[in-house]
Amino acid sequence: MSITGIFGRIRARIAAIERRQWVIGGLSVLMTFIVMFTFLIENRYGYLKPDPIIAYFKNWEDGRSRADALAEQEEEERLMQEQADAVAAQLDINAGEAAPAAPEPGLASE
Repeated sequence: MSITGIFGRIRARIAAIERRQWVIGGLSVLMTFIVMFTFLIENRYGYLKPDPIIAYFKNWEDGRSRADALAEQEEEERLMQEQADAVAAQLDINAGEAAPAAPEPGLASE
């Protein structure tokens, strides 16, 4: 078998491929290269790291006593309670007047 005969047969086989098959083949090759490229980028640069969370802390002066710290903590708790009361008032919630829990039907003492 000659070289021209082999190339002729290959050319005839390629000519017999339908357009739909070319499109599907091209898409499959494209998807393969996209996956390979993605792995290459990930290997080279790594995953994207999330943004760091920066926590700021309050600095106190050197001469701060325990009594000062407790007084400041009580003031912060009072402010938080005022905020909670304001939200409860907006939502019409009466936390101080909670109804007593009803006993369960099967547990009544006889």
